[in-house]
Amino acid sequence: MKFLGYILTYSLVWMLHLLPERILYLISDLLYLLAYYVVGYRKKVVYNNLEKAFPDYNQPEIRRTAKRFYHHLCDIMLESAVFHFYSEKKALKKITYKNPELLNEIHRSGKHVMAVVGHYGNWEYLSTLCLVTDHPFIGIYKPLKNKYFDQMVVRNRTRFGANVTPMEKIARLLIDYNNRKEPVLTVFLGDQRPMFHQIQYWTKFMGRDTPMYLGTEKLARKLDAAVVFLKFRKPKRGRYEVEAELICDEPGRLKPYEITERHVCILEEMIREEPAYWLWSHRRWKHSYEKFQELKASHSG
Repeated sequence: MKFLGYILTYSLVWMLHLLPERILYLISDLLYLLAYYVVGYRKKVVYNNLEKAFPDYNQPEIRRTAKRFYHHLCDIMLESAVFHFYSEKKALKKITYKNPELLNEIHRSGKHVMAVVGHYGNWEYLSTLCLVTDHPFIGIYKPLKNKYFDQMVVRNRTRFGANVTPMEKIARLLIDYNNRKEPVLTVFLGDQRPMFHQIQYWTKFMGRDTPMYLGTEKLARKLDAAVVFLKFRKPKRGRYEVEAELICDEPGRLKPYEITERHVCILEEMIREEPAYWLWSHRRWKHSYEKFQELKASHSG
């Protein structure tokens, strides 16, 4: 049954990639109507997140932002699906890297790069990074339970020369590269929600108490790696721009948690500038700081 589901999905995606772009986005418009008005996909979560992040927005502004988000969500679902069949030339027409020379300069210095991104724009297009940088590129991913879809995702993310590895193996892999003195570029999603028992640090994000993973900061300090943030823009439908902003090139000189605070700040600025392109259907504020403090106090007692 799993294999049949994979074959049907693959066949549908293959047919979609043959369509002209204007037809593909017409289908996306129809999916938007279905997702927003008929199914109401995670509508309560989206509205709740927007109300928490923008308490100064009135209901028409919340509704307008939510609708734009659903349009964007349907776009990136189809874009990411048909991207599987793009050539290098066509892929680089969809995403433009404004300053890859910054990454290449870091590579020449012999340093690793920890590149932080958010669930913003179309992060799946970042598999093209290895086409414009000198670093070997490693992407982190969560393996899927269906082995056929998992193989499809891995093929899609590695076909331009990138490597992928599960999160739990990334530290060991980067240490191995470091021991061989081979600098690599690794992309970390900086807005992932940690499991409750994994929470080590809280900060303010979009005005809310928010738990953060510290993996990027810890690895950067351990490996003396440069840290950059990859800022997305969507100048028009189906086109994205990425600009690398240097957070630090000597992490040991920064105070504890300063790397994390800096990349959180950049992400928030990007979201506030154009809110519709962040993944509002993600339950980012599921965990309560108050509950965390209560449990921490009870365990200490």
